[in-house]
Amino acid sequence: MKSDNKFKSSLVVGLTPEEYNIFDLRMTKPTFHFAKDNSGSMLIQDIDTVKLNRSRKISYFVPNNIGILMSVSTKASSRAKEIFDRKFKSNSYELDITKLSGNKSKAIGAISKDVYDYIEEIQSAIVFAYTALEAFANLSIPQSYIYQAKKNSKGITESHDKAAIERWLSLKTKIKYILPDLYETTAVEKQKWWGKFVILEEYRNEIIHQKSIAATEFYKTYFKDSIFNIINCTESVISFFYVAHQANGKTNEVWPWLGEHVDIPSVEFQQSQFEVTGNVHQGFK
Repeated sequence: MKSDNKFKSSLVVGLTPEEYNIFDLRMTKPTFHFAKDNSGSMLIQDIDTVKLNRSRKISYFVPNNIGILMSVSTKASSRAKEIFDRKFKSNSYELDITKLSGNKSKAIGAISKDVYDYIEEIQSAIVFAYTALEAFANLSIPQSYIYQAKKNSKGITESHDKAAIERWLSLKTKIKYILPDLYETTAVEKQKWWGKFVILEEYRNEIIHQKSIAATEFYKTYFKDSIFNIINCTESVISFFYVAHQANGKTNEVWPWLGEHVDIPSVEFQQSQFEVTGNVHQGFK
């Protein structure tokens, strides 16, 4: 079962979408191949293989890039919420230096450790939530797509191809203008998640584009209950475009598994394109 640039290895994991069991939300969706005359069908799951050394390899189902990023963010957010609820919201701990008794240096040191652990998890959750949305936006843009920006101050209309969009345009621009065009949706500014996304982008930029190592004021915004709703807006954003895409009778193999959105991409089966031996399938990409 060798794999190179021309071929991919896959496994037949079932016959119909109805019998498919999702065992990990981080994996890429299988593809449903069906015969036009209803004479047969199969679910095909792509496999990657990586060498550990000369004698050992690992084979695994291809992960979904967006799903992996969302998972990292979700886990970090959950760990942060556990620290927040157990350490900061609980009345079991005194956190105010003016009310601490005994060795204040030792007490503040212990509190500081919890705060640093919390900040690490929150920042991981923010960055990976944002990166998941960025990956989703970039993967949604077809190679042939051209974005015509509004005229600039000099009256010039700028055109951006896919590479230019990915490199030069902000994620906010992609979500506000480009994705609604691609997925034929209503204005995103009217969606409940829009304000949360805007704040998520601000928080992410504060982390990535820090101008002074002494500037720590922005950490204080992490101690509001709303921080978790902001981080968790990722799925709401993607679901908005998912639903619109699905309503137009379309699906896409790059979509991650999302809550109730579990449709599986399908293609018409062409016998000449596939060679199936046992449960292993090899065919052209």
